[in-house]
Amino acid sequence: MPLLHRRLVLGAAGLGLLGRLPAARAQARNVIDTLAGDSRFNRFVELVSRAGAVDQFRSANLITVFAPTGDAFNHASAALINNLLAQGSGGGGEQGGGGTLSGASPDLLRLRSLIAYHVISGVALTPAEMAGDHQIKTVAGGVVRIAEQNGVIALTNPAPEQQSSTFGAGGLNVGAPAVIDGPGIPATNGVIYPITQLLYP
Repeated sequence: MPLLHRRLVLGAAGLGLLGRLPAARAQARNVIDTLAGDSRFNRFVELVSRAGAVDQFRSANLITVFAPTGDAFNHASAALINNLLAQGSGGGGEQGGGGTLSGASPDLLRLRSLIAYHVISGVALTPAEMAGDHQIKTVAGGVVRIAEQNGVIALTNPAPEQQSSTFGAGGLNVGAPAVIDGPGIPATNGVIYPITQLLYP
Protein backbone atom coordinates (compact mmCIF):
# COMPACT_ATOMS: atom_id res chain seq x y z
CA MET A 1 0.00 0.00 0.00
CA PRO A 2 2.63 2.57 -0.87
CA LEU A 3 0.02 5.04 -2.13
CA LEU A 4 -1.94 4.95 1.14
CA HIS A 5 1.29 5.25 3.13
CA ARG A 6 2.35 8.23 0.99
CA ARG A 7 -1.06 9.91 1.47
CA LEU A 8 -0.82 9.54 5.22
CA VAL A 9 2.70 10.94 5.32
CA LEU A 10 1.80 13.88 3.09
CA GLY A 11 -1.34 14.56 5.11
CA ALA A 12 0.57 14.56 8.36
CA ALA A 13 3.25 16.82 6.98
CA GLY A 14 0.74 19.26 5.54
CA LEU A 15 -0.77 20.41 8.84
CA GLY A 16 0.92 21.35 12.06
CA LEU A 17 -1.29 19.25 14.26
CA LEU A 18 -0.83 16.46 12.31
CA GLY A 19 2.74 16.18 13.38
CA ARG A 20 1.04 14.58 16.38
CA LEU A 21 -0.41 11.97 14.06
CA PRO A 22 2.56 10.59 12.10
CA ALA A 23 1.84 7.77 9.72
CA ALA A 24 2.86 4.33 10.85
CA ARG A 25 4.68 1.81 8.70
CA ALA A 26 2.52 0.25 6.02
CA GLN A 27 0.99 -3.03 7.14
CA ALA A 28 0.63 -6.19 5.07
CA ARG A 29 -2.43 -7.24 7.07
CA ASN A 30 -6.10 -6.35 6.79
CA VAL A 31 -7.86 -4.16 9.34
CA ILE A 32 -9.10 -6.89 11.67
CA ASP A 33 -5.75 -8.71 11.74
CA THR A 34 -3.98 -5.40 12.38
CA LEU A 35 -6.38 -4.62 15.24
CA ALA A 36 -5.94 -8.12 16.67
CA GLY A 37 -2.15 -7.72 16.57
CA ASP A 38 -2.23 -4.61 18.79
CA SER A 39 -3.12 -5.20 22.45
CA ARG A 40 -4.60 -1.68 22.77
CA PHE A 41 -7.59 -2.90 20.77
CA ASN A 42 -8.26 -6.26 22.48
CA ARG A 43 -11.63 -5.21 23.87
CA PHE A 44 -12.80 -3.68 20.60
CA VAL A 45 -11.78 -6.85 18.75
CA GLU A 46 -13.78 -8.85 21.32
CA LEU A 47 -16.89 -6.78 20.50
CA VAL A 48 -16.35 -7.25 16.75
CA SER A 49 -15.93 -10.99 17.24
CA ARG A 50 -18.95 -11.37 19.54
CA ALA A 51 -21.06 -9.40 17.03
CA GLY A 52 -20.04 -11.72 14.18
CA ALA A 53 -18.72 -8.67 12.30
CA VAL A 54 -15.18 -9.88 11.58
CA ASP A 55 -15.79 -10.24 7.83
CA GLN A 56 -16.81 -6.58 7.62
CA PHE A 57 -13.25 -5.68 8.67
CA ARG A 58 -11.72 -8.11 6.17
CA SER A 59 -13.64 -6.69 3.22
CA ALA A 60 -11.74 -5.55 0.14
CA ASN A 61 -13.54 -2.19 0.37
CA LEU A 62 -11.55 0.64 1.96
CA ILE A 63 -12.61 1.56 5.50
CA THR A 64 -11.56 4.00 8.18
CA VAL A 65 -11.93 2.60 11.68
CA PHE A 66 -11.94 4.76 14.80
CA ALA A 67 -10.96 2.06 17.26
CA PRO A 68 -11.49 2.63 21.00
CA THR A 69 -8.47 1.62 23.08
CA GLY A 70 -8.63 -0.36 26.30
CA ASP A 71 -8.52 2.91 28.19
CA ALA A 72 -11.61 4.09 26.28
CA PHE A 73 -13.47 1.03 27.55
CA ASN A 74 -12.39 1.89 31.10
CA HIS A 75 -14.28 5.19 30.69
CA ALA A 76 -17.36 3.48 29.21
CA SER A 77 -20.37 2.18 31.11
CA ALA A 78 -19.46 -1.34 32.22
CA ALA A 79 -23.16 -2.10 32.69
CA LEU A 80 -23.92 -1.13 29.09
CA ILE A 81 -21.04 -3.17 27.65
CA ASN A 82 -21.95 -6.18 29.79
CA ASN A 83 -25.56 -5.83 28.68
CA LEU A 84 -24.55 -5.75 25.01
CA LEU A 85 -22.47 -8.89 25.50
CA ALA A 86 -25.11 -10.48 27.73
CA GLN A 87 -22.25 -10.84 30.17
CA GLY A 88 -22.40 -11.59 33.87
CA SER A 89 -25.81 -13.28 33.88
CA GLY A 90 -24.24 -16.15 35.76
CA GLY A 91 -23.82 -13.87 38.74
CA GLY A 92 -20.78 -12.49 40.29
CA GLY A 93 -20.28 -8.80 40.35
CA GLU A 94 -20.89 -6.00 37.97
CA GLN A 95 -17.43 -5.30 36.93
CA GLY A 96 -14.22 -6.90 37.81
CA GLY A 97 -12.57 -7.12 34.51
CA GLY A 98 -12.72 -10.81 33.98
CA GLY A 99 -16.44 -11.67 33.86
CA THR A 100 -17.54 -14.80 32.11
CA LEU A 101 -19.73 -14.67 29.07
CA SER A 102 -21.70 -17.58 30.56
CA GLY A 103 -22.93 -18.74 27.18
CA ALA A 104 -25.52 -15.99 26.86
CA SER A 105 -26.21 -14.45 23.46
CA PRO A 106 -25.11 -10.88 22.72
CA ASP A 107 -27.59 -8.17 21.73
CA LEU A 108 -26.56 -8.35 18.07
CA LEU A 109 -28.64 -5.44 16.80
CA ARG A 110 -27.25 -2.90 19.26
CA LEU A 111 -23.75 -4.38 19.33
CA ARG A 112 -23.43 -4.24 15.53
CA SER A 113 -24.82 -0.70 15.53
CA LEU A 114 -22.21 0.37 18.10
CA ILE A 115 -19.37 -1.21 16.11
CA ALA A 116 -20.59 0.18 12.77
CA TYR A 117 -20.72 3.70 14.22
CA HIS A 118 -16.92 3.52 14.49
CA VAL A 119 -16.47 2.73 10.78
CA ILE A 120 -16.49 4.93 7.65
CA SER A 121 -16.84 2.95 4.43
CA GLY A 122 -15.20 3.56 1.07
CA VAL A 123 -12.29 5.72 2.21
CA ALA A 124 -9.05 5.57 4.19
CA LEU A 125 -9.14 9.07 5.69
CA THR A 126 -5.87 10.94 6.06
CA PRO A 127 -5.19 13.41 8.87
CA ALA A 128 -5.37 16.23 6.32
CA GLU A 129 -8.84 15.10 5.25
CA MET A 130 -10.00 15.25 8.86
CA ALA A 131 -8.82 18.83 9.43
CA GLY A 132 -11.57 21.42 9.81
CA ASP A 133 -15.10 20.43 10.81
CA HIS A 134 -17.05 17.71 8.99
CA GLN A 135 -19.99 15.38 9.46
CA ILE A 136 -19.44 11.99 7.84
CA LYS A 137 -21.87 9.11 7.43
CA THR A 138 -20.90 5.92 9.24
CA VAL A 139 -21.63 2.31 8.37
CA ALA A 140 -24.29 2.41 11.11
CA GLY A 141 -26.22 4.93 9.02
CA GLY A 142 -25.86 7.88 11.38
CA VAL A 143 -23.27 10.63 11.11
CA VAL A 144 -20.23 11.39 13.22
CA ARG A 145 -18.74 14.85 13.59
CA ILE A 146 -14.98 15.11 13.06
CA ALA A 147 -13.53 18.44 14.18
CA GLU A 148 -9.92 19.57 14.48
CA GLN A 149 -8.94 22.38 16.81
CA ASN A 150 -5.55 23.41 18.18
CA GLY A 151 -3.88 20.28 16.92
CA VAL A 152 -6.48 17.86 18.28
CA ILE A 153 -8.97 15.86 16.21
CA ALA A 154 -12.13 14.98 18.15
CA LEU A 155 -15.16 12.90 17.21
CA THR A 156 -18.66 13.33 18.58
CA ASN A 157 -22.24 12.38 17.88
CA PRO A 158 -23.51 15.72 16.46
CA ALA A 159 -27.21 15.08 17.08
CA PRO A 160 -27.73 12.36 19.68
CA GLU A 161 -31.50 12.85 19.75
CA GLN A 162 -31.86 12.53 15.96
CA GLN A 163 -29.67 9.57 15.06
CA SER A 164 -31.44 6.55 13.63
CA SER A 165 -30.10 3.99 16.07
CA THR A 166 -30.88 2.01 19.16
CA PHE A 167 -28.86 4.00 21.72
CA GLY A 168 -30.82 7.24 22.04
CA ALA A 169 -33.13 6.26 24.89
CA GLY A 170 -32.23 7.88 28.17
CA GLY A 171 -29.37 9.84 26.65
CA LEU A 172 -27.21 6.73 26.28
CA ASN A 173 -25.64 8.13 23.11
CA VAL A 174 -24.48 11.39 24.70
CA GLY A 175 -20.83 11.11 25.57
CA ALA A 176 -17.55 12.95 25.92
CA PRO A 177 -15.69 13.65 22.66
CA ALA A 178 -13.40 10.88 21.49
CA VAL A 179 -9.94 12.21 20.68
CA ILE A 180 -7.64 10.57 18.13
CA ASP A 181 -4.77 9.43 20.30
CA GLY A 182 -1.90 8.33 18.12
CA PRO A 183 -0.84 7.82 14.54
CA GLY A 184 -3.01 6.33 11.87
CA ILE A 185 -2.26 2.64 11.39
CA PRO A 186 -2.50 1.65 7.73
CA ALA A 187 -3.77 -1.79 6.75
CA THR A 188 -4.26 -3.42 3.36
CA ASN A 189 -7.92 -2.38 3.25
CA GLY A 190 -7.94 0.89 5.17
CA VAL A 191 -6.65 2.78 8.17
CA ILE A 192 -7.19 2.61 11.93
CA TYR A 193 -7.10 5.56 14.35
CA PRO A 194 -6.98 4.88 18.11
CA ILE A 195 -9.56 6.93 20.04
CA THR A 196 -10.01 7.76 23.74
CA GLN A 197 -13.78 7.18 24.11
CA LEU A 198 -16.44 4.93 22.65
CA LEU A 199 -18.79 6.57 20.15
CA TYR A 200 -22.50 5.91 20.67
CA PRO A 201 -24.88 6.08 17.68
